Amino acid sequence: MRDSIEVISYQNTANAHLHNHTQIVLPLSGRLILDVENKQQTVQCGQACFISTSQAHTHLAQEDNLCLVLNALPIWDSKIESEFSFIDLTPQAQAYLPFLSSLVSDTSSRLKTHQALNLLEHLLPIPQEKIVKADARLAKAKQLLDHHFEESWHLAKLASEVHLSPSQLAVLFKRHLGMTPKQYILQRRLREAKLWLSSSNKSLEEIAQKVGISNASALVRLFTKHYQITPGYYRANRPR
Repeated sequence: MRDSIEVISYQNTANAHLHNHTQIVLPLSGRLILDVENKQQTVQCGQACFISTSQAHTHLAQEDNLCLVLNALPIWDSKIESEFSFIDLTPQAQAYLPFLSSLVSDTSSRLKTHQALNLLEHLLPIPQEKIVKADARLAKAKQLLDHHFEESWHLAKLASEVHLSPSQLAVLFKRHLGMTPKQYILQRRLREAKLWLSSSNKSLEEIAQKVGISNASALVRLFTKHYQITPGYYRANRPR
């Protein structure tokens, strides 16, 4: 199964299952509803779904579809879970898909397939720890945001801390993490907010202040947009 490529037409039935390898689903035509660990989205051409090892997922096709499926990529360490399940492809990645699809029927060169898949490192935000560590400046920027997420950050300040220009830092984040620094710190703050909601009785205003979000109203709006549930609903239904 290692670094294999398939073209699959999913059927109009829900199929809940998991794999012992990573998988990326890239629709070539039609639409497909995918649910990964209770995060559901309709994906179509121009989008991708990342499925980490042993993540339960369901697919439901309500129309004809054709999907490129990449299994067990060598550049994605199977022990590292993706922080996201759904992304929009860049124009460069989208333009690369027809070539990848052509490799399905071309069994003449295993090496060519392997090399072609390795190029995805530069086109998709593969959740691979060694990629982040490959650039110490990106690793430092990520560490600063992880450890000081409650502080006020802007791109120029963060870039200055790691001796990069704002545009260079933005490119590194987008290439290796699949998001901007602003999106990254927001996700970090919201994850911290979830911890406070599930482990304390602090008010939303207090939690907002602790995680670096301006006020309770902003926390409710951002949390609901990101997780599709309100903080109040999450707290009321937290695991006991």
